[in-house]
Amino acid sequence: MNITDPAINSYLHKLTPASHPVLLEMEQYAAKHGFPIIGPLTGRFLQQLVILTGAKRIFEMGSGYGYSAIFMALVMRAGGTIECTETDKENIARGRKHAQAARVGKKIIWHEGDALESMRKAKGKYDIILCDVDKEQYPAALGIAWPKLRKGGIMATDNTLRSGRVVTEKPPKPGTAGILKFNRMAYALPDALCTLQPLRDGLMLAVKR
Repeated sequence: MNITDPAINSYLHKLTPASHPVLLEMEQYAAKHGFPIIGPLTGRFLQQLVILTGAKRIFEMGSGYGYSAIFMALVMRAGGTIECTETDKENIARGRKHAQAARVGKKIIWHEGDALESMRKAKGKYDIILCDVDKEQYPAALGIAWPKLRKGGIMATDNTLRSGRVVTEKPPKPGTAGILKFNRMAYALPDALCTLQPLRDGLMLAVKR
């Protein structure tokens, strides 16, 4: 199921300037190896969030090889940090290599291991938290991450429409069920203002009030 009209999606991609050379290399790797990334449309949206919030501290739950982190780091002010989480050592090594090539290596900190456990151990408040872990973990991720977000901060969560399966998959499989529960939980938060953007695979934005 297409979330947006393919012709509109094609138009947006044609309209969008080419990515930074390092990001372009990462996009080509993802296409060749079937590696899931947020893509340039969502990447630019995240850049806008970094600029609008003046983010100095970002935590990313589920980083792969650092594509979205590099997108955000490219517009983050000097002195800011993005904490990435990943279990695969090869992905971390690849992410570090690309970050150095993009000259943002000093802004990115890697935590090897479970993303939710790393978030649980994190100290202080964050300006932006990006969630892109296994979909069954989304409800638990919200419970752990939300208290770590500052007032006025934004939690952005990817794949929250799951290629339309949130409305077509009946009964929902575990991953879709996790997303459905997460979406309900996010909108029910008393101190959140949420919108679910039909961008790429769905991007939930929850602003902490």
